[in-house]
Amino acid sequence: MTAPLRFRCTGCGNCCRSLRVAITAHDLQRLVRATGRDASELVAWLEPDAVDMAGEPESFVELSEGRRLMVLAQEGGACRLLGSDDRCGAYPARPRDCRTFPFDFGAPAPRASSSRLSLLPLVGCDYADDGDNDVAVLEAEDAARWRELQSYQALVLRWNRRAFHRRRLHKSIGAAAAFLDFIERALLAPTQSAESKTVP
Repeated sequence: MTAPLRFRCTGCGNCCRSLRVAITAHDLQRLVRATGRDASELVAWLEPDAVDMAGEPESFVELSEGRRLMVLAQEGGACRLLGSDDRCGAYPARPRDCRTFPFDFGAPAPRASSSRLSLLPLVGCDYADDGDNDVAVLEAEDAARWRELQSYQALVLRWNRRAFHRRRLHKSIGAAAAFLDFIERALLAPTQSAESKTVP
């Protein structure tokens, strides 16, 4: 087994073919800005039984189609952003989960040194074991990932509460497009609020 900090991606693209990447509103916002694509072109919606999200049930969105998880869209058996050269077409704006893959930031083991880092299973990955990863950089990226995930889950909770009340009133709870509009407005609101305070 490779020591986690020795992992080096060789750019084989296999993770972009074999994994479905759950994304947050923040990930989606960065991707829309970087690619110029509409949000609906970048996402797909998985049913709960299509993915193991036991540790993060708060990421499931209540839609008129049922409970769904927002993930990166795939095309031809690979992430829609994967180019013919096996490189990400939006690498600087890639989702936080892509940035931290394949590192797993689990709880520290008893009497462990400062590192609690391990590698997720890498089936079919042609990685090299001559990397030189900085644990502080990886932990900072993981901390940013958790902050954005918690912010996104708060938005999902707001949406899901609204959906619950609308369902009780026998009203439509909204399809995926309505949720995408909701998160776009929610992410723009703090920016617009700050801008309005600076206008004389």
